[in-house]
Amino acid sequence: MRENNSMVSRVRKAAKNGVRRILPILLLFFIFMLTGCGSKTDTETTTGTESASQMQQTDASLKPAGTDDAVIDITIGSDPTGEASPYLDTKAPQGSEPSTEDATKSSTEETTAPPESKPEETTPEETKPEETTAPEKIIAFENCNELVYATPRMTLLNFRNKPSTSGKVLAQIPAGTPLQRTGRSDEWSRVIYDGQEGYVSANFVSTEAPIIDLFGEKAQVCDEEYYTTDKLNFREKPSKDGTVIKILDRAVKVRVTAFGENWSRIVIGDQEGYVASQFLSKEEPAPLETQAPPAETDPQPPIIDNPNEAGFTDCDEQIRVTTNLRMREGPNAVANVITILNKGTEVLCTGKNAEWARINYNGRTGYVSLAYVTTVGGAGTEQPAQPVTSWTVGKITKKVTENGTLYTGNGGPLIAIDAGHQAKGNSETEPNGPGSATMKAKVSTGTSGRATGLAESMLNLVVSIQLKDALLARGYNVLMIREDQNVDISNMQRAQRANAAGAAVMVRVHANGSNDANKTGAETLAPSNKNPYLSADIIASSQWLSKCVIDAFCAATGAKNNNIYYTDTMTGINFSTIPTTTIEMGYMTNHAEDANMASPEYQVKMVVGIMNGLDTYFGR
Repeated sequence: MRENNSMVSRVRKAAKNGVRRILPILLLFFIFMLTGCGSKTDTETTTGTESASQMQQTDASLKPAGTDDAVIDITIGSDPTGEASPYLDTKAPQGSEPSTEDATKSSTEETTAPPESKPEETTPEETKPEETTAPEKIIAFENCNELVYATPRMTLLNFRNKPSTSGKVLAQIPAGTPLQRTGRSDEWSRVIYDGQEGYVSANFVSTEAPIIDLFGEKAQVCDEEYYTTDKLNFREKPSKDGTVIKILDRAVKVRVTAFGENWSRIVIGDQEGYVASQFLSKEEPAPLETQAPPAETDPQPPIIDNPNEAGFTDCDEQIRVTTNLRMREGPNAVANVITILNKGTEVLCTGKNAEWARINYNGRTGYVSLAYVTTVGGAGTEQPAQPVTSWTVGKITKKVTENGTLYTGNGGPLIAIDAGHQAKGNSETEPNGPGSATMKAKVSTGTSGRATGLAESMLNLVVSIQLKDALLARGYNVLMIREDQNVDISNMQRAQRANAAGAAVMVRVHANGSNDANKTGAETLAPSNKNPYLSADIIASSQWLSKCVIDAFCAATGAKNNNIYYTDTMTGINFSTIPTTTIEMGYMTNHAEDANMASPEYQVKMVVGIMNGLDTYFGR
């Protein structure tokens, strides 16, 4: 018992001694805490050794319920309590690196400032000082009055209601458009476009006219007045294949907006189109002298308004034409052709002079040469026709079929003759060949004579009719695809009709045209060896037929031989299942060659040439 008491007393004594020893340590700890000597320094803030998992656990334990995550991102001096705590993480959340500026903001500023006040979260339009706070810059313009051209790099130029990028865009101006500039500054130009005044960037206008592309051809942009120097086709595109909008008379004033070497873009009224540049002039052409009396040695008197003044005597009698004959607008070999009268046609003659007969036909008044007519039922002597224009034909059966007019009765091969083009073209499209995805216009109107004004379709028909008579006289049978101007037969249909009729070959009669008025000569068109639509034997036969015809044609006429032009773009050839050639008899755009092809004497030579070529092909 005494021993137990002694043990208790020893324990109590030791406890008292331990308290005495630990009290100074506890006191120092509380002083340490009260004086803040345990707070972290800036260096500690950036170099602390706590692990990421420890920081996340500590942050999670300290985060108040319902508080935004932004509260965790706290640095020294940003503790909401005003005192730095060694238990608050001073690093940015993983994956973010706040700037020095962000690091100096208090957590209160970060949680209360509206997001739209942060520059990086505000759209440029909201922060542009010139649009939100600063007044617009006043630009001083120097007045002027000059022609400039739009030269945007990206095709279109913005036309604004004020000289500022904040100005409303009124329109977008195509490159090359001429503009009237009324004012200029270093940055902006005041211009008039489409009758309205506005502003464009000065960087994208120039006083020098730009070069633009017109369907593959370079042309100089301009805004000038020109005159037509001849009757001229006004087309939808700069190509002889372009649809003719209208035919312009000589000396018509037109506005040219782009002038190219071969084609020019013009505006007539509110209509834009294209014409051949060679028939435009800045100088108004002199009026034609149509009233001067002809000299005694002049074999072709000028066209006059009143035929009686040229020695016409009125009459009232029926006459018959003795060959295929041109009916003209005036008593002159260069007057415009109204139509072709077929051999044997009877018409009413209302007046005559020494060389011409004035006639009425289909309600129109016109003139025909007396050399090719005879009186019907009268006592007068028949006027002799030139024998070379007549062909002696035996008994022939004529039959109108769905494939054309068929002339048979001879033992020779059947020749299909296609007089190229027609009075009015058809711009609807058809395939370039069987199964082709390339589409082309069904048929065009063709070119016209620069000297005679004769339409190519009419010239082709005149020669084709004479070729028909000549072939019949030589023992061939003939299928005429057309014998009239007023038809609508596509190039594909023409080939298909010749195929269906069982023709041995087809001859397509055409005349040529060019922007170069000096170009002359004849050529034939044939498929190339790579033609994807025709068999090898048809290609070879068509090439041989073309060779026979062009050589014989040039031998008979004396025309320049331009040989064979190989092409796979002709619908009338590509749809043929029989050997086919196209004869381009000459250039109607050359004055001398056009006048030559219009003369009866030369037409006979052309017919003989084609006929001789067929003889060679068939070995006759």
